[in-house]
Amino acid sequence: MSNSAPNYPAIRTISTFGPVIAIVLGLAPIAAAMGMISLGFSWLWTFPALVTGGLLYLLVQSYVEVLRILADTLMPR
Repeated sequence: MSNSAPNYPAIRTISTFGPVIAIVLGLAPIAAAMGMISLGFSWLWTFPALVTGGLLYLLVQSYVEVLRILADTLMPR
């Protein structure tokens, strides 16, 4: 066992790439709806996809911000 500071790669990765992850996950339902429309489904799938994508983006972005606050206050530099 070493006495070095603990390393948290998942927290550092999410803290670094969090905004990009939030955008990609927010666009995923919209891309899925566009794929469904191209397969012949109704264009009405666009509205729930936009709402779901927006909410998913806000949820992930808020998680990233909370994680950054915790990392800044609790993790050693």
